[in-house]
Amino acid sequence: MIRRALLATVVVLGLASGVVLSMPRSDGFPHEKHAGLFPTCLGCHAGIPEGVESRHFSVTPKDCIRCHDGDREETVDWDAPTPTASNLDFVHAEHIASVEREGDEDLACRACHGPLQTDQPRMAVSRAAPETCVECHAHEAPEHLAADVECRTCHVPLVDAADLSVSQVADFPRPPSHESESFVLEHGDAATAESATCAVCHARESCTRCHLNADRIGEIQDLPSDTRIAQLVAGQPGQWPEPPTHETQSWDFEHGKSIGAGSLSCASCHAEPSCRTCHGEANVSEIAVLPNPPATGPAGVTVTATRAPGHTPDFASEHATAAAANLPNCSSCHVESQCLACHERPANTAQAGRRLPVGPPASSGYHPPNFLMRHGAEAFAVQAVCSDCHSTEVFCRDCHQSMGMAVGVADGAGGAFHDAQPDWLFEHGRAARQGMETCASCHQQTSCLRCHSAKSGLRVNPHGKDFDPERLRDRSVQSCAACHTADQVLP
Repeated sequence: MIRRALLATVVVLGLASGVVLSMPRSDGFPHEKHAGLFPTCLGCHAGIPEGVESRHFSVTPKDCIRCHDGDREETVDWDAPTPTASNLDFVHAEHIASVEREGDEDLACRACHGPLQTDQPRMAVSRAAPETCVECHAHEAPEHLAADVECRTCHVPLVDAADLSVSQVADFPRPPSHESESFVLEHGDAATAESATCAVCHARESCTRCHLNADRIGEIQDLPSDTRIAQLVAGQPGQWPEPPTHETQSWDFEHGKSIGAGSLSCASCHAEPSCRTCHGEANVSEIAVLPNPPATGPAGVTVTATRAPGHTPDFASEHATAAAANLPNCSSCHVESQCLACHERPANTAQAGRRLPVGPPASSGYHPPNFLMRHGAEAFAVQAVCSDCHSTEVFCRDCHQSMGMAVGVADGAGGAFHDAQPDWLFEHGRAARQGMETCASCHQQTSCLRCHSAKSGLRVNPHGKDFDPERLRDRSVQSCAACHTADQVLP
């Protein structure tokens, strides 16, 4: 305790900047002139050993009048000094108790406040001087504000130093470590390891000025709020220096690989609108978890949309091949509505409400010329997902029926599409499993149930030998739902 308390005095009094936290060396009371009147310090400072701050100066102006009545001694105008505001973690009563436990009378009041040399008067009293404290408490840090100093050893948290004014807090010295260009980028590890040290000068508002995700960071939430810090940072912009990783030429197009679980660190600087600048309304989970900046809070880093690789000026008319192969991962930036703005044919008045009109499609700009004549092979092979744009049970069936290439709703066999395959009825299972949506272009569920119903018809089981329904259901409930109702599929 002795070491901690006296070292605290050294730290505060030794500030080269002259911060108001230090106690002034001058004293308004002429102790030396009263040396013969007060045999002990407690005659005027009775409250110090008791730990009663209001009686640290127990002598009052009324006591002075006993001598300074204008006759025996001239009158004086003296008031006890007001304690100086401080964030020093020093309590006289605790220090005195430690001295008594040590049993060293040389560490009484005069050890810190009394004569430093034997030839000085007994009441050559002054404020505690740093050199006095150093005699017992050597400062191990290379300097007062060294990076490895634990400030909490000598100072109380800012929120507990309630007597300090806004201007006094603003005059806190800035440690040299904070001047480093990389400090803002690297301070997180130090703040996590030594949050108590940070709390000596900082409050929660110190962090929320920059951290958009402050409500998700435990170390920030553990810092109390302080109205003085809030006043000092009000209106000040956040600091978001660019990390070295962001300076690489390929960062704009490869940063998605680095996000993943690290989205929390991204949220320190980026809000969701920041990413939407490039990604639009794309459904990206890492973007969805980013915070939305409050109206009165920091907006975070604002980015400029970047043209993706290969998006040349004529890309709008040449993007079909890339889109078909999804080489640039189109969905990272684009949503379906952007495609449909060009590729969707406007519905006519007779077919209002349908996504695409019934009947043979005209050229829409999406499919190449003569696609209609060869689209069957691509639809069967599922090279493209037709249902992204077309309703297979409306658009495809209506067109096939009007062209005489599909069976009617009530028909169970025949039709022009399978007439070149006499044994199609016995082999169609493999094709149905490969792409049920292709079958739905002509057939409805009733066509299948004529044979495969478990309640009527031929009651042919569509599932093969050793079929495991639970395993398939776990892999794809949607596949089961093609034939079964929800109460049959769901456990």
